[in-house]
Amino acid sequence: MIKPYKLQATSYKLSISHGFTLLEVLIGAAIITASLVATLSIFQQLLKINRENMMNTKAEFLLEEGLEVARIWRDQSWLNLSNLMVGTNYRYAWASDKWATTTTVTLLDGVFDRTIQTAAVARDSSSHDIVSSGGANDSDTRLVTVTVAWRATVGAGTTTRSVSVYLTNLFGD
Repeated sequence: MIKPYKLQATSYKLSISHGFTLLEVLIGAAIITASLVATLSIFQQLLKINRENMMNTKAEFLLEEGLEVARIWRDQSWLNLSNLMVGTNYRYAWASDKWATTTTVTLLDGVFDRTIQTAAVARDSSSHDIVSSGGANDSDTRLVTVTVAWRATVGAGTTTRSVSVYLTNLFGD
């Protein structure tokens, strides 16, 4: 017996999944690119902050070194400090076997300008307290200010840090 032939209806669906896949790939690539750009931007900012912190840390060490230089000069002879002209910025550097002063600008590591400046100190005649105005000059005390300046890593500005300390003629020389 011969079987009757049945017609089967086939349906054709339009497949638009290829277009959506391409769109998904483009959106995914845009998201990944934006994430990478944001990550690199954050990393660049962190490097800038790190560089600035490193410069600030070096400056703090140089300030402490400047105070130690002033103390060394005082300990060697009070004349080392008292003979410095009041109000003059002196640069200091290691010269063969001792710390020496100069008025010539010399940059440490080609970046840091270090100066020491002394100021006269006046004392109240009755209480012997240090006073900002009036009083008698105390030849055995100096106000020593150490300053470190350097050019900012970004921009054209200069960053300056200073520290001051009173030093006295400890050994009476």
